[in-house]
Amino acid sequence: MELSPEARELFSEEMAAKFLATVDPEGRPNVALIVTLQPPPDGRRDRLIFGEFLMWRSKEYLAGNPHVGVACVNTKLKMVSLTGDFRGFERAGPYKEAIDSSPLMRYNAYSGVRSAGVIDVREQGPLRRASFLSIPLDLARLKLRGRDGLPQGVRMPRLVKEKFTMLTSIKALAVMGEDGYPRVIPVLPVVEKGTGLLIFRAAGYNPELSEVRTPCPAAMALVTMDAKSYKVKGELLDAGRGCFALRVEEVYNAMPPRVGERIVPPE
Repeated sequence: MELSPEARELFSEEMAAKFLATVDPEGRPNVALIVTLQPPPDGRRDRLIFGEFLMWRSKEYLAGNPHVGVACVNTKLKMVSLTGDFRGFERAGPYKEAIDSSPLMRYNAYSGVRSAGVIDVREQGPLRRASFLSIPLDLARLKLRGRDGLPQGVRMPRLVKEKFTMLTSIKALAVMGEDGYPRVIPVLPVVEKGTGLLIFRAAGYNPELSEVRTPCPAAMALVTMDAKSYKVKGELLDAGRGCFALRVEEVYNAMPPRVGERIVPPE
């Protein structure tokens, strides 16, 4: 399937938040911030490429299952999600050269990309945009909610909890679709109720959240305006009245140089 011109333009933005969901060997979703996701330089409209850069776990999962989900959210809160099929890594050629020459990789303080990953687009969702005015209102509604007897999760480090509940951080929830492809659903306001229980709601920018069958395994990654990133995994629960709860079971660092390091519970 070809991406719409608007979706291609969104993925071309260097400062947009871009997330890649993969499937682990147990069939559970994993999600990671992959800032290099972009249209290829050859003009193909049915394809995205990305750099193999500090993504050991995602690379391992891609080797076992090519089904992926992708989402992109820019600074104006315009967003799009899609599913696709991973076609492999290219260690040389125009795709790798395009990733290497991008400003995000040219000036990074760690290392270059080893190869360029290739994703063929399977299905694109509609472009949507969240209202800046609606986010504080949604947050206020979430803060008024009780825990309603939902089970607690693990205790998250204070800094991680602050990032997940920060109004300006962009979150991406990954769940499995019934077709075997992971879905990435953008999430904006989040609050913690009790211990390790992240509450959020379906809204106009992510109505597909209301269609998810719960309980189910889920993962959530975030990025902040100052490029901080963390990831949690656990169980997604129905919290009633259009709200959902992610009961956190594991917490991971998602920032260089310790990408993929599990913080909670300790190894």
